[in-house]
Amino acid sequence: MKFTKLFAAIAITASLVACDTGAPQDVVDQNMTTSRLNAQKNASSYYPVVYPEGSVDVKLGKPVRILMQSDSTISKFCRNGDGWASGDIQFETGKTLAVKCQTNGTGKGINGCMTKSEFETKTYKAEEGACQNLETLEKFK
Repeated sequence: MKFTKLFAAIAITASLVACDTGAPQDVVDQNMTTSRLNAQKNASSYYPVVYPEGSVDVKLGKPVRILMQSDSTISKFCRNGDGWASGDIQFETGKTLAVKCQTNGTGKGINGCMTKSEFETKTYKAEEGACQNLETLEKFK
């Protein structure tokens, strides 16, 4: 009798998990937009600190702009992502420098951003690609 009840409970739990459809697509789309806008806001603060007006990188040339993508971990089952977005600083020479920016804060790196090579040395690199179960993803003001 106990075995039957236990088996029934496991079966019900498994069926409920299988039925979970995750976040609605409009929520996923909105959070992807919010993550990109937040990362771009951080990047726009990071860029002039690292490359002040008129500066030229001896290896890459004169920086032109920094462009960010959305948090690629955001999905129906990870609505707020891993908290990181990828982007590039683009140079007049056509070269680029990969950067990572936070999508949910500004406390890591310089104004929430750093080069990808620097990011690779950090302990929180393990967060990349892993859903962080963040409570919310608020748009930066």
